[in-house]
Amino acid sequence: MSIAARLLDAFRPLDPALAADLTTLDKPWLRDVAWLLHAPDMATIGYAGRPTLTALGLAESETRRRWLAALAAKQALFDAQLAARRSQRLGIYHETLWQWIVQHAPRTRLLAHNVALRDGNRTLGELDLLYRTHAPDTHGDDIPRIEHAELAIKFFLGLPQGPGNDDDPSRWIGTGSFDSLAIKCHRLRHRQLPMALSPSAAQALARLLPRARLHQRIIMPGVLYHPWERSLRLPAFANPQAYQGLWCHHRSWSTLAAALPADTRGDFLIKPHWLAPPRGPGVPLSTLGDALAKHFSGRCTPCHLRLRLPDARACRLFVVTDDWPPAIPLPPRALEPSAR
Repeated sequence: MSIAARLLDAFRPLDPALAADLTTLDKPWLRDVAWLLHAPDMATIGYAGRPTLTALGLAESETRRRWLAALAAKQALFDAQLAARRSQRLGIYHETLWQWIVQHAPRTRLLAHNVALRDGNRTLGELDLLYRTHAPDTHGDDIPRIEHAELAIKFFLGLPQGPGNDDDPSRWIGTGSFDSLAIKCHRLRHRQLPMALSPSAAQALARLLPRARLHQRIIMPGVLYHPWERSLRLPAFANPQAYQGLWCHHRSWSTLAAALPADTRGDFLIKPHWLAPPRGPGVPLSTLGDALAKHFSGRCTPCHLRLRLPDARACRLFVVTDDWPPAIPLPPRALEPSAR
């Protein structure tokens, strides 16, 4: 397969339901809410994943679009909720969006978020999201159920060489080179989710909803990025439906751009709006190239792009410095054989 054919194979049309939801949404945060309603989880590691549209009461397309449109009038409330977090981090933005979703969706009710767990004066951690759903209880009894969700949004770049076998999740790392899919999944499975079973968590849950049954899930959307010149085997326990993109070193940009149709256009994705595609026609590849050259002449932070072909198929692309990665994070020490 030629370079151009391999490159173009990474471009995909936007999910039709998401595309329809985005049509009338102008505000970036509302577009990001819509994106989260459809985005698949990145990994499957033995826990339930993101709540379904049915569980949220948003499965019917017209109901969902009316609900999204109605949120526009609550812009000030969302801005205040986000400002109260006092952080510009993408992870905090993602958490706030999910708090908003379960707080306002027709069939869910927010109980609490970021619940600190303490042992005396020592902080053990926190529970990201606690909510109830009005869906029928499949257990057939009257015991109420608390949904406990741990939240993460991750963008991991795959390495052709690295620790373990070619499907090792330790080879998929963050642009900062200190996190990996293996580390995140290990932390979720062995620290974050078990924390909800501790005595201090039991006390906090009893105060929210006495005698409730606890149900745990992981909400972790994101994107897995292959090296632009080759496709990698997906890592173990990755969701086959997870969104995928490409990455390249800056030195490869000109070759990559030359392999694309001349009328390809693109956008820079600016944090925290790395979720939904931006509105507008985008800019030519030459404009993107000039901006990349200017950026990397003085900075080493990566650039996140969304490229779009004339037929509307699109692909996310991370452009990193020519010496990336500066390091590869070590695999977690106690990675279970079953998780590899």
